[in-house]
Amino acid sequence: MKKTLRIIAIALLFCTIAIPVQAQRRAIHYLPNYDNEPYHFGFLLAFNEMMYTIKTVENYQNMELEANAWPNGPYSIPDTRCLSVYNMETMLTPGFTVGILGSKRLGRYFDLRFIPSLSFSERRMRYDVAIKSVNGNVTMKSVTKSIGTTFVEFPLNIKYRSKRYNNIGAYVMGGINPKIDLASQKDNKDNINGVEFINNLVTKRFDCAAELGAGFDIYNQWFKMGIEVKMSYGLFDIVKNEAFMYTAPIDQLRNKLFQVSLLFE
Repeated sequence: MKKTLRIIAIALLFCTIAIPVQAQRRAIHYLPNYDNEPYHFGFLLAFNEMMYTIKTVENYQNMELEANAWPNGPYSIPDTRCLSVYNMETMLTPGFTVGILGSKRLGRYFDLRFIPSLSFSERRMRYDVAIKSVNGNVTMKSVTKSIGTTFVEFPLNIKYRSKRYNNIGAYVMGGINPKIDLASQKDNKDNINGVEFINNLVTKRFDCAAELGAGFDIYNQWFKMGIEVKMSYGLFDIVKNEAFMYTAPIDQLRNKLFQVSLLFE
């Protein structure tokens, strides 16, 4: 959360610096007919932070899982009777996004945008586990599972622009983002002593997210640059119950993303 706040602060600082520079009384009015053109094209470069929104099973800390739920896994201890997950959390990890932007003018202040993109990141889940032995002893262990992510995204959104002031304009946007995770099933199986088992959290490939964001357009002599902050919330439960040891405490798992973008048109 602290990192996210720093990113927002940096984005707002850029905007704060840019506005006084652009908003001078005698500023040159760049690209005066830009917003009247029917189509615009460009590209996007972005920094993202991917995470999960977790809805856990009720009272999951009291669930006792059989020792063979982790066959030869990271929690294997001789004479183990059962296991209990007493805490689980998603960890923020940075990534980046690149995309191609197409924009269609719908009205004086409305645009329809389509931005096919590739997003790269690695999400992490931390599990804290209590291991109970047959003689009553309890051993605490923690493990962090990394889930590589490569999203092919097809965001379609509506952009509502304010009236520009000199060479600055503000906007808000919202829409949907169907996406496919190309790396969701990669390298999830281990084979130890001839026993094959799922050794990672497995998620579904397809998801669709609702997006909401805001930003500034800065008009320059030859192009327009946008600075945008958005949040993306997955609409579907993406957990797959193939790895019982990592999914037993999870009722629902949804994608969540924070992104700061630079758009050039």
